[in-house]
Amino acid sequence: MKRTFFLMVLALWSICAWAQITAAEEHEVVAVYEKMGLPDGSLDEDGDEVKFVFVPTDLDEGTYNVEIGERVHSRMYQIKGTNLYMEFRYSPFLSMFDEGVLEWPFYGNGTFFERE
Repeated sequence: MKRTFFLMVLALWSICAWAQITAAEEHEVVAVYEKMGLPDGSLDEDGDEVKFVFVPTDLDEGTYNVEIGERVHSRMYQIKGTNLYMEFRYSPFLSMFDEGVLEWPFYGNGTFFERE
């Protein structure tokens, strides 16, 4: 009896865990940039002062727990606590403090899985 109850609880827990994983929203990350500060007086091609630039950067292959920080524009968000920014293929519906997992492959685009 106890074994049957334990197996039922385990099965129910497994189904709930699987539902949370499959319910997570996926967002394709096409690039990661590093924000680099520029010396005072730096100008762009139009002569306007520029304080920083976003430089494409490489991430090591892996899975990263990240929290969303500042929104730069509809497709670019900061990884909170870093000077790294994710650019998404499409505009995700994210807000500051959203958490998730960034899976970055050896080659190609990464995926951000938003936690529920």
